[in-house]
Amino acid sequence: MKSSTNTNLILFHHHHHHTPLTSKSASAVAAANHHRLLFILFISFFTLLFYFSLFSSSLHSTTTTSHSLSSSSPSSSLSPPILAALLHYTSSSPPNISMSFSELSAISTVINSKSPTCNLLVFGLTHESLFWRSINLKGRTVFVDENPYAVSKFEQSNPGAEAYDVVFSTKVSQAGKLLGYYKTRPECRPVQNLLFSDCKLGINDLPNFVYEIDWDVILVDGPRGYAGDSPGRMAPIFTSAVLAKSRDSGKKTDIFVHEFGREIERVYSEEFLCEENLIEVVGDLGHFVVAAEERKNQSNSGFCRNSTKLSEPFTPVSSGDEEVGVDDD
Repeated sequence: MKSSTNTNLILFHHHHHHTPLTSKSASAVAAANHHRLLFILFISFFTLLFYFSLFSSSLHSTTTTSHSLSSSSPSSSLSPPILAALLHYTSSSPPNISMSFSELSAISTVINSKSPTCNLLVFGLTHESLFWRSINLKGRTVFVDENPYAVSKFEQSNPGAEAYDVVFSTKVSQAGKLLGYYKTRPECRPVQNLLFSDCKLGINDLPNFVYEIDWDVILVDGPRGYAGDSPGRMAPIFTSAVLAKSRDSGKKTDIFVHEFGREIERVYSEEFLCEENLIEVVGDLGHFVVAAEERKNQSNSGFCRNSTKLSEPFTPVSSGDEEVGVDDD
């Protein structure tokens, strides 16, 4: 009989030489790391939401005795919007991501603070659309886009999703003249029902309920605005400002403008969302908090307390400075 047992531990150490990363492989590694970081964000959020749902279901089952066992037991399945988002982002490649981690976090934090009844209006169908819908799962999320095909495909692929297409009458090449135009037109006032508006900057052909809902958060991430004949984001920014100003007194709306570094987005945001309402800039994202107009000021006030910089040179990407048609009825 042996009085002791000897354990032999063998370690295998693999020696290899590190070779410098090429610029191409370094970019691939950076993209992979960014994708991994976003995936961790999604997984963490969905995990917390899943366990919160389980906790809520368990708590409800202890206080309700009239339900059957099957109805009071917590479900272990993910809701379809969350499952769709997980599948979408885990199968997507990093180049499709248009927002940074910090930009996504800034918007997500605000939406989460308004839950569970947040009303979220998003201009533009993008790579992040399923993310916005999933984090606002118990609220209402409505998307507006210029592309009827994209809207139809999005709704077909995501049952229950709300998306509407709109025809924009503006062009990036008209941005300068449109600013001067609105100053002379009473129909472009800050407080109004856009459904009946004739202002060229107002979007008035969406479903009626869009103009009746109190939107807590509005994200302007569309339409296209990179060429002279693109629709530009002038109308969504103006429309967002009017929707916020026209709410009941005392209410505030968080409005995010993506690509805030571009001239049109910046100038129009300063004109209608106002510099005094800009609370932060995260990456290429401007975050404004716009308060509803006080009833006593609605008849004679402009969009901003402080005068804006209409005198500064305005030279957006242009394919020719087209006439806006300010004399048209």
